[in-house]
Amino acid sequence: MELELLSSRINLNHICLKMQVSIDDIKTKHPNRTDLISSMEQSLHEIKKAMLVYQTLEKEFRSARQMNFDLQRINLEQLQEIQNFKRQIELNNMEL
Repeated sequence: MELELLSSRINLNHICLKMQVSIDDIKTKHPNRTDLISSMEQSLHEIKKAMLVYQTLEKEFRSARQMNFDLQRINLEQLQEIQNFKRQIELNNMEL
């Protein structure tokens, strides 16, 4: 999962870079194509907004994963404690 997250982030950054280079190229070679330039700039802006949402979701995912790990650890500790109590009860019952 970590590799997929990293790969996706790199791909999004790469797309933004390619779009920015294309926009700059069109501005230089065809400055009169304002329709194309503005459309591409708007698309680039939307992709950058999507990247911010992706980053937020990635942080939330990591936080939830850590919380899940912590809860699993607590659960295992509780299960171990229950087993210890059961053994203690069995020992107490044997003494009676």
